[in-house]
Amino acid sequence: MYDRDALLAATDLRSLADDLLGPGHGRGRSRMWPCPNPNHAQTGRTPPVSIFTSRRGEQRWRCHGCGDGGTAIDLVLACHGSTIRDAMAYLAARAGHHERPCQPPVSKPIRRPAPTREAAGCYDLDGLNRYVDECAERLWHPEATRLRHWLTHTRGLPAEVLARNRIGADLGPRRQPRPDGMPRASGVVLPVITARRATYAQIRIPNPRPDWSRYLNPSGKLAANPRLARIRPPAVQHPEIIITEGMIDALTAATAGYRTVALLSAAYADEAAAVALAKLPHPLVIALDPDQAGQAAAQQLAALLETRGRQPVVLHLSAGDLNDMMRTSRNWHGTLDRHLNEARASPDRGGSTCAFP
Repeated sequence: MYDRDALLAATDLRSLADDLLGPGHGRGRSRMWPCPNPNHAQTGRTPPVSIFTSRRGEQRWRCHGCGDGGTAIDLVLACHGSTIRDAMAYLAARAGHHERPCQPPVSKPIRRPAPTREAAGCYDLDGLNRYVDECAERLWHPEATRLRHWLTHTRGLPAEVLARNRIGADLGPRRQPRPDGMPRASGVVLPVITARRATYAQIRIPNPRPDWSRYLNPSGKLAANPRLARIRPPAVQHPEIIITEGMIDALTAATAGYRTVALLSAAYADEAAAVALAKLPHPLVIALDPDQAGQAAAQQLAALLETRGRQPVVLHLSAGDLNDMMRTSRNWHGTLDRHLNEARASPDRGGSTCAFP
């Protein structure tokens, strides 16, 4: 199988659009391309497709005429048809990537430790843990003031939540050693912790340039993307588990004393995620982003959970993500608790929704 995030990060969507749709009209971010939908009649004078970087840091395309859009994978599917795997194989060949093996090769001696049960899919557990621990310690040093200020002031995350989840600061490859496969960049380190060991880690760029990604992921050779990440509050104050889109929102919910599970992308709201979430012995609350992708993912995940006998509460955010709501709310804990109390009191918890002002 292919590492979806690595393929998308390695693909310049504008260059791909030039190859598949013809050279774009205009310059820079204002360039436009024809729509790949054969059912969308076009004059050819003003191409309707634009390319932008989403809030999750992915390059995406959108037709302003018919509404079609998506990632580079969706563009390949729209132009060539076939299957998602074929589309990913096309992007992999174009980027010079190879298919990620399901396990380390056994034909040669393996000098590094084999994956443990607690860290299945991580091929340098010791190196990744050492990197996460060093970054978590460095977050509180004076040289990490800028990154720490972004977390605590810009994002409003308290120190105890950051420390509980081993959030760290990477000051760049010249100052921070890292295992092979970890991006060589500075930023906030967001680790995935399983059984007290780091099994994955993202680097969040606080203020990226418009054409840069906000999230950088390790290569599949270092660690397989777990798709889900559990975030723990300093003290559990509520029985529910809140399911968020991204780790910053998960850390936000943890500030109110909730256990949280972060989907590392809205695209991961699938059957595999539903199977894992349905096993958790706690009431489930879905609070994904209010954009089109987030709401579609929330509906899909709720339906998949209901088929497994779980009836989640779905919080509809009116604008911005969960972290935006916390930073603009006068009484964040009280507001969130009130909505969930109303949902708990509902006689039909399946599909219960709460407007979040």
